Amino acid sequence: MNTEKDFYAILGLSRNATQDQIKKAYRNLARKHHPDMNQGDKRSEEKFKEIQHAYETLSDPEKRKTYDMFGTAGFGGQRPGGGGSYRQHSRGFPGIDEIFKDIFSQGGASYGMGGAGGGFGDIFDFGTTRQQPRKPRNTRHAVTLDFETAVKGGEKELLVKSPEGETKKITVKIPAGVKTGSKVRLPGKGEQLNSMAGDLILEIKVLSHPVFRRENDDIYIDLPLTVYEAALGTLVDVPTVESPVKLTIPPGVGSGTKMRLKEKGVRNPKTAKRGDQFVVVQIAMPQESDKDMEDLMSEIKEKYPYDPRKKFRQYL
Repeated sequence: MNTEKDFYAILGLSRNATQDQIKKAYRNLARKHHPDMNQGDKRSEEKFKEIQHAYETLSDPEKRKTYDMFGTAGFGGQRPGGGGSYRQHSRGFPGIDEIFKDIFSQGGASYGMGGAGGGFGDIFDFGTTRQQPRKPRNTRHAVTLDFETAVKGGEKELLVKSPEGETKKITVKIPAGVKTGSKVRLPGKGEQLNSMAGDLILEIKVLSHPVFRRENDDIYIDLPLTVYEAALGTLVDVPTVESPVKLTIPPGVGSGTKMRLKEKGVRNPKTAKRGDQFVVVQIAMPQESDKDMEDLMSEIKEKYPYDPRKKFRQYL
């Protein structure tokens, strides 16, 4: 019975795997099963030796070609692989520092503690397998704001739960101009770990307002007018997010007309430029009517006829 193990299967690869895929698979499996990371675990040690033999064969193009054609029989009965340049561990396998230096030091990159090469340089101190102290984590907290606080900014008290499960009350400053989807970073307010601290990231949701609505940095408001105010013109008080303003309505204004209040919108938190407020005219009909009103409207209709749907005629 053939008990020969498939080197590709040991590394979890297909037979058409690239050299980069072979290196990546070996890196992950070697880190997981290396005896230095699994002290006293004989099963991991044996698994690591299998992984090592498979990699030493498949990472060498000539050895891989022979293996693909003849299997381990192509090596004259000797175990494939071997003969590598690794410094051997006292238990007969290469040290973890030698393994990862060999794989990840391409191009002269350094992989010691804090090295610039990436890979495992920020996790392992090669030669000692000492783990670097982890950094404190950032924490996230969902914050719901009323419309005016989001526009103007202000302070808000929050109950924040730390990664350790502790709940504490903090007061945070909300910058003016945030909107739903904005993220506010508060340095040093996240997880506390020894003398260091992560950041607290606030994820903003803004409630709707009964009068104002926001589009980017502009604010819109619907302004109801009576029929006679729209016909004759008038002076009305209009609310803004800061304070009311006087707005002149010209005679004959139509429903849907937009009137601009310059720089009465939202101050952009990045550019500090302020948007505008747009007042949209909505003509409101009387809620109640009687015979006198109906007669008056009929008289106006007869005396001042006009067709507001004139442009529809060619499509009817």
